[in-house]
Amino acid sequence: MPPVSLMIKPASSNCNLRCKYCFYHDLASCREMPSHGMMTLTTLEDILKKAFEFADGSMVMISFQGGEPLLSGKDFFRGFAAMLPRLNTKRSAVHVGVQTNGTLIDEEWCDIFLKNRYLVGLSLDGDAVTNVLRIDAKGEDTFDRVYSAAKMLQAKKVDFNILTVITKPVVDNISRVYSFFRKNKFKHLQFIPCLKPLGMPKADTPESFYENGDEAENMMNAEDFHINADDYEIFLKKAFSLYTRDYIDGRYTSIRLFDNFVRLAHSQRAEQCGMNGHCTHQYVIEADGEVYPCDFYCTDEYSLGNILDTDFAKLERSPKAIKFIEESLGIEEKCKECNYYRLCKNGCKRERIDLDKCTAYKNFFPYALPHLKRMH
Repeated sequence: MPPVSLMIKPASSNCNLRCKYCFYHDLASCREMPSHGMMTLTTLEDILKKAFEFADGSMVMISFQGGEPLLSGKDFFRGFAAMLPRLNTKRSAVHVGVQTNGTLIDEEWCDIFLKNRYLVGLSLDGDAVTNVLRIDAKGEDTFDRVYSAAKMLQAKKVDFNILTVITKPVVDNISRVYSFFRKNKFKHLQFIPCLKPLGMPKADTPESFYENGDEAENMMNAEDFHINADDYEIFLKKAFSLYTRDYIDGRYTSIRLFDNFVRLAHSQRAEQCGMNGHCTHQYVIEADGEVYPCDFYCTDEYSLGNILDTDFAKLERSPKAIKFIEESLGIEEKCKECNYYRLCKNGCKRERIDLDKCTAYKNFFPYALPHLKRMH
């Protein structure tokens, strides 16, 4: 049986930040119940018990996300750690990740992560200028707090990676962003495109983006932070040249997207969701047990049901779950004839809604493919 993947949202959409581009806030605001409250340990135990039964000894991957999952509190995560060995009766391999904005991290949190060997994903969009879209509930900048959290994780030797949203400011400053990460020895990076809210029309970033005033202030006040295909091509070419240079020089920094292109160039399967040409069964579980097939589709019409009332085997066989997978299986005619389809596979179906990567990839892969084939 393939690994069972759970994305648990213990604090639902609740968050102490007000990031300008937060897609989960946009999704939650479209639901009849924007917030599903805070998850109890009783609900968590029921989820885990059914997950291990469903896995039947195969791998279980658990990711805590939000909102901000650390709002659920240290006792919640201690309780989770205590119940894992008791519920994992068939000794499934378990991998646990926690995606956080970092503003709540202190030494006690670091000790919890380290003791239980959780992989921490830290959201940080570069230096103080490019991270400016990530503000708190008071409208105040969060960079110093997140940067301090990163240095604390390093000092405590907690495994962590950096998650950066590809916005227009990041594209325009990618060399500086990469240099900042490299200077601080942040060795594992993940870049994901900034998504528009579902249903938002496509629009280019205004030409006046940098015309007047302070650079960071202009980034904050721009009408649209989202990228188009031309921006994505610029990002790919510049970021890959930096990645390749360091690889050749023996100073390798992992960029998850490019690491997976290396896999695909060697006819291996990508490990990143959305890069294998179709969706897979994932279970995004809200604080009250409501289950969705994907983090990008946590709206009422995509609800698969509540895990407290059913089990994962039934959810997997539900008409909505089957349809969700089937919708991702079609291959467009242009893809069937493309020399680079084995690397692109037409990408994540959610990203395709507002970012057509086709032209960007056709201009990127002729340069990148020879390098990808030489990497291992």
